[in-house]
Amino acid sequence: MEEQDVRNIRVSEVMHEDWPTLSPDDTIETAIGLFAERRIPGAPVVEDGAVAGIVTEGDLILQDANIRTPGFLEILGGVVPFGDWGEYKEETIKSAGVAVGQVMTAETVSIPPEAALSEAATAMVRERKKILPVEDQGRLVGVVTRMDILKLHLKSPGS
Repeated sequence: MEEQDVRNIRVSEVMHEDWPTLSPDDTIETAIGLFAERRIPGAPVVEDGAVAGIVTEGDLILQDANIRTPGFLEILGGVVPFGDWGEYKEETIKSAGVAVGQVMTAETVSIPPEAALSEAATAMVRERKKILPVEDQGRLVGVVTRMDILKLHLKSPGS
């Protein structure tokens, strides 16, 4: 096999087409069981074939985290939070959720199958993601992970 620069390999050549998915209505317990059984860090949340979000171990660990509430200043019967009220509200909702749709990250970063792996790696680093949904015309067609990219370096040393 001819040595190839891994940065020029297409996402479609290494993506997992059979990666498990979750529904927004699945329970947190279902997600945890799936992650443990399949030894995966996360899964796309799919609704009608399209990516509705992604749920990862990080999203689920919030169930066990202590959420630090912001300080408050009470003035004339009103409450003024110190810090970012929106962030606190979002984290509180995530920590109380019982369905995947309540804890998933709805704003996902995805990549098309024809993209180069260098584009996928750049998106993963920039967005701090371990897993990227691969979408074609608004439909989930696979998933690419950091490990998929790293494993290619073992096959093509010096790339």
